[in-house]
Amino acid sequence: MRLHGRVVRQGAPVEGAYVQLIGPSGEFTAEVRTDESGRFLFYPVAGHWMLRGFLPGGSRVEREIELGTGQTLDVDLGDTPAA
Repeated sequence: MRLHGRVVRQGAPVEGAYVQLIGPSGEFTAEVRTDESGRFLFYPVAGHWMLRGFLPGGSRVEREIELGTGQTLDVDLGDTPAA
């Protein structure tokens, strides 16, 4: 299983953001830093997860996801996209 995605701010990728993977009971599981394209990647087990992103400049974003057995999920984590 793969959980990957992109951190965005106003629709643009954010390099250097930290993304945490938080488990169903609120426990910290893992943290990665986004690359120059704003991309991140985790290999969690199936279940309910919270993605928490810390963007340069102090912004924080969160998104809850459900990952099924054998599923690969691609998500955007960020604020309101550019209009």
